[in-house]
Amino acid sequence: MGQLVEGLGDSPLNPLATENSTQRMTMDRVAVMLSAVCLLHCMAIPLVVLVLPALSSLLLGSETLVHWLLLGVAVPISGLALWVGYSRYRNLRSVLLGATGLLLMFVAVTHIFGRAPEVPLTLIGVTLVACAHLLNIRRATEHSASR
Repeated sequence: MGQLVEGLGDSPLNPLATENSTQRMTMDRVAVMLSAVCLLHCMAIPLVVLVLPALSSLLLGSETLVHWLLLGVAVPISGLALWVGYSRYRNLRSVLLGATGLLLMFVAVTHIFGRAPEVPLTLIGVTLVACAHLLNIRRATEHSASR
C-alpha cells in the first residue's frame, strides 16, 4: 500500500489508509463535478451577459473573485485526488493532464494575457482536469476488477 498522508496515520480521513477504491474514486468524482460546474458557469455567464445587458456591469465586476474562489476549491481537491491516484496507480498521465489544466485555469484567472483568453483557457483547463480525474476513475475501476 502507498504511503500515508503525514499526520493522519490510519484514520479514515487518510485516503491511503484504506483499500477501498470507492473512497478514492469519490474524490475524483467530486473533482469531475466541480469541473462540470465550472464549465456550466463559463458557458452561462456570456449568455446571461448577452441576454441581460443591464446585468453585464454587475457580473463583470465580480467575476474575478468568483473565479479565484472556484480555483481555490479546485486546486486542493484535484491536487489531492490526483496525488492519491498517482500514489496508488503510478499513472503519470493523469497528473500531467490535471496539472496542465490547473495551470491553464490559473493563467486564465490571473489575466496574464488579458481578459480575452480567460474563457477559452478556463474551458480547456477544466476539460483537462476532468479528463485527468476520469482517467483516475477508470484506473481505479480496472484495479478493483482485477482483484
